[in-house]
Amino acid sequence: MKAKKVILSILTIFYLLGMFTEIQAVPPTQSIEGNVVDEKTGEPLAGVNVFIEHTTVGAATDENGKYHIAKAPVGSFHLIASMMGYKVGHREVQIKPNQNANVNFQLKEGLVEMGAVVVTGTATPHLYTDAPVRTEIVPRKLIEQKSAANLAEALDLQNGVRVENNCQNCNFTQVRINGLEGKYSELLVDGDPVVSTLAGVYGLEQIPEEMIQQIEIVKGGGSALYGGGAVGGVINLITSRPTRNQTRIRYLFNCTDGEPDQRVGVISEMANESETCGAYVFASTRTRDPYDFNGDGFSELGELKNESLGFKWFCLPTNNSELTTQVHRIHEKRRGGNMFDKPYHEAQVAEALESWRWGGTVRWNHRLSALFDYRLFYSFAHTERHSFYGGLGNEDGWNSDENKLGNLASYGRTLNPLHIVGTQFNYRMGSNLFTGGIQYKSDKLDDNSVKNANYHIDETFTNTGIYIQDNLHFLEGDALEFVIGGRMDKHSELEDPVFSPRVNAKYNLSESLSMRGAFTTGFKAPQVFDEDLHIEAIDGKQRVVRNADDLKEESSISLTGGLDYQSSNGSIPLLISISGFYTQLSDAFALEADTENEDAELINLTRMNTEGATVMGAEVNIAARLASELELRSGFTFKKSEYDSEYEAAEGVTTKNFMRTPDFYGNISLSYDITRAITLNGALNYTGKASVPNEEPAEGEPYIKESDAFVEFDLGLRYKLPVFSGMTPKLSVGVKNITNSYQDDLEKGAARNPAYLYGPSQPRTLYFGIETAF
Repeated sequence: MKAKKVILSILTIFYLLGMFTEIQAVPPTQSIEGNVVDEKTGEPLAGVNVFIEHTTVGAATDENGKYHIAKAPVGSFHLIASMMGYKVGHREVQIKPNQNANVNFQLKEGLVEMGAVVVTGTATPHLYTDAPVRTEIVPRKLIEQKSAANLAEALDLQNGVRVENNCQNCNFTQVRINGLEGKYSELLVDGDPVVSTLAGVYGLEQIPEEMIQQIEIVKGGGSALYGGGAVGGVINLITSRPTRNQTRIRYLFNCTDGEPDQRVGVISEMANESETCGAYVFASTRTRDPYDFNGDGFSELGELKNESLGFKWFCLPTNNSELTTQVHRIHEKRRGGNMFDKPYHEAQVAEALESWRWGGTVRWNHRLSALFDYRLFYSFAHTERHSFYGGLGNEDGWNSDENKLGNLASYGRTLNPLHIVGTQFNYRMGSNLFTGGIQYKSDKLDDNSVKNANYHIDETFTNTGIYIQDNLHFLEGDALEFVIGGRMDKHSELEDPVFSPRVNAKYNLSESLSMRGAFTTGFKAPQVFDEDLHIEAIDGKQRVVRNADDLKEESSISLTGGLDYQSSNGSIPLLISISGFYTQLSDAFALEADTENEDAELINLTRMNTEGATVMGAEVNIAARLASELELRSGFTFKKSEYDSEYEAAEGVTTKNFMRTPDFYGNISLSYDITRAITLNGALNYTGKASVPNEEPAEGEPYIKESDAFVEFDLGLRYKLPVFSGMTPKLSVGVKNITNSYQDDLEKGAARNPAYLYGPSQPRTLYFGIETAF
């Protein structure tokens, strides 16, 4: 109740400040308008963002390439036109009282990142190439090139970001940023942390590609804006926004050694002629048969059925305000193990989950003047999960009626409602852009998925965060830029508030070369459920992980720095970045075998604090359009990650290394337009050697193995098939992991350790897709 009163008080202050700003400003009647066309073809470009630099004053072009910015401020300004895949257009404009300015642009084709607008690094819009906080993007075009079906596949081949499968049975995935486990990264939807730690266990595969317009990634500590959990980085899923009247239907068929994986998706978007109101509706369904790679009768890729449905709607009541709402529902059933024709409790091993996830947001954006804007938002997510972790095992008499009856206790249910409410304001004063806000989060977990009631959870975790930052510009042409800020969090699991400061800087050495550096901090509260706390079935037993009684929060300090080069002139668009990173974790979490709480039906692990850990390394990224038909991308990461002292990774086995994270990995991809209708896509992905813990099935002795290195090759072809005006189907065909690079020492049988899994998440897979829009 106290937190709600604080939020209401701050909302009132923001509103009054905005009203004061509006009263003080002379109501402007002048505007800016014009046309934007392709420099080469002269065709109008729709969806171009035209805005005044360092402000939120702007508009998008319509289908005829026209834009209109109402109530523009008076004075001399730098006007920018940006669109994905084009070099940014710049114009100086003089705006006089009660007059209209006409400014036209001709944009030149460039790399897909050029012209993109990002918001994640500072929570305010910046051009991708000019953002003071280095933000990497996965745009819609690259998602389609990969034939990605969900968020996990969309993140594939992004340098420094690794998506891995960590369980043979349930196939839960996690994403690592610069070697740090998924629990250290915050997954956002339109800037809001609505993917809870429970939902994140399978959420990467559950979120369909139809929801995604763009993915933005910020590596390194981000708690100064997004709170606990953003130690390793932030992945922000930007949902699609309706801009035109169109319906798109897509069918994708994957085949892994004869086992089918089929998917159908539909998107329909609508917008009125003035683009003051629009709606976006999507639906998808997916069915995957179980796949057994080593022929032991137990699946490596589980059975999967998924349906999703959602919509997004926006309306502009006035020229300076916007109301947006979006709601989605995801239903998924997944099962791994064996004996798929039997009920869960009659199988030797079964990990089965049926999940329902509702999520949504209501957001109000209001620009009261050229100097002040604010937004209010409420976001929610509700996850319900019915689960079965267990099985009959393979001991003598495993198939008895008594064992089957006892196995009924392995059924469980988990409820996880999550609510977030908050506000943010932006106030410009001279060369300063002040951003501040408050956020309240309530995350309830009611979990009884473990047989033993002593391990059941019924807790509500809350966090109130207040943040503020200043984006400053110095020197001629804003060559030097700083972002200075901090956030104060009070988490229900911590006695004292946690303050997380940050400093980011960017300096333009020349028109093409810039230097960035950052000092950021973060923390992770000892919340109960996380990626490393999920349950696994081993020989019919449940493997559970719980927190130590005296577990403290982790804290981090991150340093990053690097150089970015972009060609501003010349015939070859080129982006090159070289960066280094260093993260020091204090009281880092690690898992340790729990021998004091042994249970005949449970395998116990305890999450405890270690002295600390260090992650450091460097990465190189290159993107170039070598010709109008050929685009090449590559990225490689070199890193070292280890704890300050040895810990017990498996019973009786100690190490300082982080598990499952290679010290060297990277990728190369290309896109070649053979003709205007045919495009060839190819990719190479390299995963270096890593330390992997296991328990040897023969002797029962735990050990740590150095894994093999893997090289994956993907090759695909896309063909635009002209049928008639207004409809151009796209056909896609290809092979993922052509050489079938996959783990060759998978364990077999009911007693296998399902967590002993590393390397590529998918064996050789053929795919065929067709997509059409009308």
